[in-house]
Amino acid sequence: MTHSSSNRSFLRKSWAAYIAVPILFAVISIGALFLLGNALLSPYKEMVGWFFSKSEEIETNRDLYSQAIADAQNGTAAQNNTAQTIDKQSITYPYPGDRYGEISIEGTTVSAPLYYGDDTATLNKGVGTFKDDVGVGIPGEGKTILLAGHNNTFFNGLQQVEVGDIVTIETHYGTYTYEVTDMGVKDYQDATAYDFTRTDENLIMYTCYPFDALGFTSDRYFVYAKYVSGPVLVDGEG
Repeated sequence: MTHSSSNRSFLRKSWAAYIAVPILFAVISIGALFLLGNALLSPYKEMVGWFFSKSEEIETNRDLYSQAIADAQNGTAAQNNTAQTIDKQSITYPYPGDRYGEISIEGTTVSAPLYYGDDTATLNKGVGTFKDDVGVGIPGEGKTILLAGHNNTFFNGLQQVEVGDIVTIETHYGTYTYEVTDMGVKDYQDATAYDFTRTDENLIMYTCYPFDALGFTSDRYFVYAKYVSGPVLVDGEG
């Protein structure tokens, strides 16, 4: 009988076991749940992180145009509107998401803020400037300027454009005008709709077509215009 009693398990002869074992079990369970949860939630954590990083990015976007107007009213801005050339190094070149001007077309309802970049968030705020090619640029650079806008908001008025109409783009460094030369409907994959190899300044504006369409459409309405006036951006005026 004595031999049998001496071989009793730790659970039977120690009150501490009743505390230690449940705690150990709880620690193991929590650790397993943490590892499993981390694996399952990892994609969502990345998505949340991306969202907040994008929110930070949007919050830091600059309004160069409004700032230029404020500076002009305060008498602290250089008067570039009448200059024939501007040293490119003297202007603040826009970053993606920056508002750097306004666009309007005579005889139409087109009058919208102009942004650098053409992602979804930007096009929800105004007209966007395509930037992802060495052959495109902003007014004054002597390249193709490709602008996009939603057909049911900022560029709905493109349907009112006629050949000969004047497009005015006011930027934070000068005012530019272009004369409409042509317009037409083309497929969104039609590479002949634009030419990024041109060395003369030209303006292309486009939007989804038909103008009353909602959601994705395969057609785009293009409006083409030639440069008329505005300061030329040069790499140094020496």
